[in-house]
Amino acid sequence: MKANALKIAVMAVLSGSLMTGCATVGGLFDRKAETIETAEKSDAAYYQEAVEALNKNQNRTAIESLNNIRTFYPTGQYAQQALLDLIYAQYQANDFEAVLKSTEEFIRSYPNSRSVDYALYVQGVTNMGGAPKASRLFRLDQSSRDVTYLRLAFQGFQTLLNNYPNSAYAADAAQRMVAIYNDFAENEMVAARWYIKRDAMVAAANRAKWVFQYYPQSTAVPEAIAILAHANSELGLTDTANQYKTLLQINYPQYLNRDGSVRLNDTGAKTRTQKVLSAISFGRLGRASDNQDSYQGQYNGATREQIIRQAGGIVLPAVDSQALEAPAASTTRRPAISLGLPDSEAEAGHLNDVPR
Repeated sequence: MKANALKIAVMAVLSGSLMTGCATVGGLFDRKAETIETAEKSDAAYYQEAVEALNKNQNRTAIESLNNIRTFYPTGQYAQQALLDLIYAQYQANDFEAVLKSTEEFIRSYPNSRSVDYALYVQGVTNMGGAPKASRLFRLDQSSRDVTYLRLAFQGFQTLLNNYPNSAYAADAAQRMVAIYNDFAENEMVAARWYIKRDAMVAAANRAKWVFQYYPQSTAVPEAIAILAHANSELGLTDTANQYKTLLQINYPQYLNRDGSVRLNDTGAKTRTQKVLSAISFGRLGRASDNQDSYQGQYNGATREQIIRQAGGIVLPAVDSQALEAPAASTTRRPAISLGLPDSEAEAGHLNDVPR
C-alpha cells in the first residue's frame, strides 16, 4: 500500500511538471507569434510604405513605418535612410523636438555618412525657428524673441560650412548665418529704440555702440550710428555727436536732415519691414535623397561663392550684451561716450527691463 501510494504521488508530481513545462513552452511560442505578428512586414515593405506616405504628405503614417524599420531592423539596409526620412517627416509634421533628437542621433550614429551635412542643416533650420515646443510663428520678427536658439542655429550652420564647404546646403546655410547675424544686431536695436523713446540717451547709446563694435557688417549699423549721433547730441556731447554725423554724411546721408540734425522718425522701419530673414525658408526643405547634389536653395542676389565668403567672415560675440548690465533710463549728463564699448561704470539696470 505504501509503495503504491508513493508511486501515485511521484506520477502526480511528474505530470504537474510536464504540464507546467508545456505551458511555459507554449507561452514562449505565443510571445514569439505575437512578436512576428507585430513585425509582419520586411524592412523593404515598411520602407515602400513610408515612401508612399511621404509622397502623399501623410507624415504621421510615414513616421510610424519608419519607426518600425528602426525598431525591427536597426542594422538593416534601410536603417540609415529611414532615420534621414524620419527627420524630414518629423519636420513636416511640426514635431520639432523630435527633429532635434533625430538629427543628433544621426550625427552620432553615422559620423562618416555623406548625409551628415543634411542633418546639420535641418538641425540649424529647426533651431532657427526657436524653442522646439514653442509656437512657430515664422512670419513674425524673430529679433525681439529669446536669441538662445538663434545662437545654436548659427553654430550648427558654422559647423556645416567648416566641415562641408562643398555641401549642397552650404550656400543656404551661409545665407541663414548672415540672417541670424543681422537678427542679433536687430535685437540690440530693439532695446536702443525703446530707450530713445524714454529719453534714456546713455542707455540707447550703449546699446547702439554694441552693434557698432560687434556687428560691423550688419544691416543695423547705419541706424546704430544715427542713434549714437542723436544720443550724444541730446547729452550735450557736441564733438562726439559730430564725429558720428560725419560718418553718416559720408556713408549714410539719408539719416541726416538738411539742417544737420539726425533723422530718427522712421529709423528702423525699413529694417523691420524687411525682417523676413529668419522667417522664411531660403530653400525648400526636401528629403535627403531628393536632388541633394543639385540643391541650391534660394538666394537674394549674392552668388554661392559670395554668400559663403560673407558668412565665413562673420562671428557672434562670445558674450553678448544680454550678459551685461544695461544703464537705467536716465537723462543724466555723463562724460563723452567713445566709439568703444560701454564702460563698467554704467548706471545699474537690467536688460530684462526692456520689453521683448
